Formats: sequence, C-alpha cells, structure tokens
Amino acid sequence: MASAIPQERLAEIVREARARSGVPAVSAGLLVADRVELAADGPVEIDTPFRIASITKWFTASLATLVLDLDAPLDSAGGASAGRLLSHTADLRQNSRESLPETCRGLWSYSNAGYVLAGDACATAAGTSYSQAVQERLLEPLGLDGTGFEEPDGAARGHVPNDGTGHQPAPDVEYRESRRAAGGLWSTAGDLLRFAAHQLGGPGPLSAEALRAVREPRAAALGGRYCLGCWSRVLADGRPAFDHEGSVGGYQSLLLLVPGEETALAVLTNSWRGSGLIRRVVRELGFVPARLEESDETRIERGRYELDDAEAVLAERNGRWRVAESENDPLTGVRIERPEYAIDPLGGDVYGFAGGLLMSHRLDFPRDGVARVGWTALPLSQS
Repeated sequence: MASAIPQERLAEIVREARARSGVPAVSAGLLVADRVELAADGPVEIDTPFRIASITKWFTASLATLVLDLDAPLDSAGGASAGRLLSHTADLRQNSRESLPETCRGLWSYSNAGYVLAGDACATAAGTSYSQAVQERLLEPLGLDGTGFEEPDGAARGHVPNDGTGHQPAPDVEYRESRRAAGGLWSTAGDLLRFAAHQLGGPGPLSAEALRAVREPRAAALGGRYCLGCWSRVLADGRPAFDHEGSVGGYQSLLLLVPGEETALAVLTNSWRGSGLIRRVVRELGFVPARLEESDETRIERGRYELDDAEAVLAERNGRWRVAESENDPLTGVRIERPEYAIDPLGGDVYGFAGGLLMSHRLDFPRDGVARVGWTALPLSQS
C-alpha cells in the first residue's frame, strides 16, 4: 500500500514555507521507507550543519541506554535515576540543580539540568568525556560525519528578531562540555535521518530493547507523553509519532518519526522564529496531531506565573486568553520577550496556539496554581 505522505514535494513545501515565514535559511529531509528527499532554501546547502539544540537530548538518552542502568539511583543526582533525569521527572528546575518549588513537585517539568547530570553519569560509566562517548558509541557507528559538538566549517549562522521586523545575527554561542548533553550538537538534515532510521529499527548500536526503552512513555504532559529524549503523540489519523524540537541562540529545529510508515522528518532553521516555518512543513506533510479529549474541567487562572528567570502572564480579554512570556536564553543570556499571543482550549487543561500542532505551541494547567509554560512548571505568584 502506497504511503499517503506527499513525496517529491519537499523542496516545494520548504521553499513556500520559507517565503511565508521570512526565516533566513532552512534545510530539511524526509525519509519514507528507504527513500530519502533532501531540500534547502536560502543561503545554505542540503548538507549545511545547523545547531539542533535540544534534539541532542534524544542522542543523550540513546547513549544512556548503552552505558547506564536507567532505573538505578545515581548518587551524583541525589538518588534520582537516569530514567527520571531523562524523562524530566526528577523535580529539578530548568537550568539549576535546585528542586522545584513544593507546589510543582511530582509534575513533569522540563529540565536541562537533569540532562547535564545524566550526561555526567554517562561519561563516568563510559570512562571518557560525554562528547567522546557520544562520538564513539553513536556518531561513528551510525556514520554521522556531519554531526558533532564543535562548530563545523560552513555552519549556518543563527539569527534573532530585529525589533520585530526582521532578523539580525545571533550572538556567538559556545556549549561548554559541562552543558553539551542538554543541547550541544550540530548536525545536518541527512545525518538526522540516518539517526532516525536507527531509531526506527535500522542497523546501529542500540539493541531492540534499548530502542523500546527510549520510546517508552514515562510521563503525561501537554496532551502528549514524554519518553526518554522524545515526545510520544498520536496523529489525527491514529498513527503513533515521536518527536522533539530544538531551540537555542538563533536556531529552531524538529525531528519527527512515524514508525508505522518507516518515516522521519527533519527540519533545521537558523532563526528563533523557525517554528512558524516548521509548523507549515509539518502541516503540509500531514503530520497533524489528533484532537485531545474535551473536558468541562479546567484550572486556567489569570495572573503572573514565574520561577527563576522564566515568567508568564495570563490575562483574559475580549473572551480570549492571552499569554505574554519571557525568559533568559541559558547560553547567550539574552532576554527573550515573546510578543503576547492568544491561546485556545485544545482539550482538558491544555491550551495552545496554531492548534497546538507543535508541542512548543502548548501550555497546560496540571494543578491549581501551576501553569506549564515553555514546558516548565511555573507557580502562580500573583493573581
């Protein structure tokens, strides 16, 4: 039976998405069974490396299955297991090893700090640096020659908004060894498809058991389920899918897998506004998520939610909820002020914009007085 996924159209879809979004450059790849399409638009080539930011977490989780007991407590992480660190269920703050506030504990909450700890544990178990362990145990066996932690020659330059009207080059960003497990990799669309092909069951260093461990859901949040380094979701036609986005210092990206069709999509952009382009590509290829179950119960509450440098203000005007959020980029230190946006109910306590098509387009209210914005549990500080 032929796949329903549009083929031989990736270049056209990418070109139109870039024209509509104004992103400086994009590279993308689509794998369907053993067929690969690659496309690029803007001043880049199909093999140009981009920062993939938090898609690195999928690599870190994969490495952990090779060198760690995922369920054993780690002394270096206060007794939390690698499985908890890698599924963001260790009650850690986003960029600090401090515990979440009491009101947020027990909830799924995104933590780069947890991945740093997991990366340290992997390095200790492998007897090398984290970077070397990834290189020797994942990149080399999979032939990912365009992927690594050092900025390669010819890499795409990241861009940030310029007064809301255009783009300007982003500040230079360097991932120190101590932070690389949370998001330090550069890669190409083609290399991400090769990594995806292994995650789909193709040849590579992870056993079938390890691949299942990576994709086993560990926590529910935002209308999806988080596994180890990736989200598990259901598409509108019932197909299971797994994905993760990356966003840092002028880059946004996506890697998405649909195992039932032996399909993977990689989209790399060099803009902090890249998610708009990514969303258009995902929609055109038919990877739209299923609608969430509706519920009359909701915990949404107006007010200011904040923790450390992350802040979100929710208000209701003209019958619609609106959100203004801001945070510091953990690497550049740049304050990211996102323009206020309207959100709509997606089902239950989950809200979002653009239909919540990407997980980054969603927020929810898992507990009275707690909002999960930017994937982080934030307590209500002022109503």
